[in-house]
Amino acid sequence: MTTPAGAIRTEAERNLALLAYGLLGVSMFFAGITALVAIIIAYVLHDAATEELSRHFRFQIRIFWIGVAAIALTVIAGTVAALGAAGNLLHSAPPPDLVRTVHVFGREIDLSELRITPLVITAAAVSVGSAMLGALWMVLASAIGFIRLATSKHLGQTAHS
Repeated sequence: MTTPAGAIRTEAERNLALLAYGLLGVSMFFAGITALVAIIIAYVLHDAATEELSRHFRFQIRIFWIGVAAIALTVIAGTVAALGAAGNLLHSAPPPDLVRTVHVFGREIDLSELRITPLVITAAAVSVGSAMLGALWMVLASAIGFIRLATSKHLGQTAHS
């Protein structure tokens, strides 16, 4: 008995969607490289896929961009916290031969004027929190999508649906 060509195509797309979920889920262990592969798969296949698989590809795209936003927030808040902490160290006991200024994007920043303030503490907390939440999001959302696709449940469908 032969299998229709559309069924083979759909099965291959389903396997690629499962692979993309797996790549997204492990991306934090590989510096995000696997997430880039997953997002390429999702963007290439989401328009031509069946409606069910297209929803999964769109969900993978959403997982990726929320992860990117979490990384951006982590980097920005971490930079604010690090510069503030460095400024406080230089101000409290600056060695005479230590560089007091840094150049960031063409601007000179005088580190001796920076202090550890509630803003710096908040920035550090936001940086750590967004890193943890971003990693948790990537792993859990990918696992949920993978399980739903593997068990052929639609996104948003519950056991009672």
